[in-house]
Amino acid sequence: MSRLFLSLALLLVAAGDARGQRVTGQPGAPRDRAVLEQRFRERFEQLLRTRLALSDAQLAQLIDVNKRLDGKRRELFTEERTVRKEMREQLQAGDDQANQSRVAELMERAIHVQRQRLDLMETEQRELSAFLTPTQRARYMGMQEQLRRRADEMRRRAEGDTVGDDLGGRPGLGPRAGMPRRPGNRIPPL
Repeated sequence: MSRLFLSLALLLVAAGDARGQRVTGQPGAPRDRAVLEQRFRERFEQLLRTRLALSDAQLAQLIDVNKRLDGKRRELFTEERTVRKEMREQLQAGDDQANQSRVAELMERAIHVQRQRLDLMETEQRELSAFLTPTQRARYMGMQEQLRRRADEMRRRAEGDTVGDDLGGRPGLGPRAGMPRRPGNRIPPL
């Protein structure tokens, strides 16, 4: 299966490790991880076949497209995570002139990453349109987004971030500011 989904599976495993559910240094950890990855791939392939009504040929082509685009996808994910982390640190540091300059640079980087993400999505959709119907592509995009959100939520929980995308834990600063929160997520006092 695509490395994107493999990466998401690893992220889910890592989130469990970070929460103390399993220590990676335990005997059998790499074997357990490989088993989990294989199960994830098999389950996701089943979901793709069922929800998108894919033929074997379509599934093989979808996997191929994902393999080709996975490196760029991982690169963008890493860059975005780095920018968000640095932005949180800067927003917590204060409002001096050096900080303002760094925040401006980080904002430019964040916008650049988003542009690259859109370019990648456009490339992916163009390639997928050669063998998937528009309905299949739309359903697939929804499945990808759902996986990304779940993985992101698990990563945030593993890191102890109960707020989500609000940068620095301050309401109104993140891309999801003003959106309803799930029960149990609380905004820390200012």
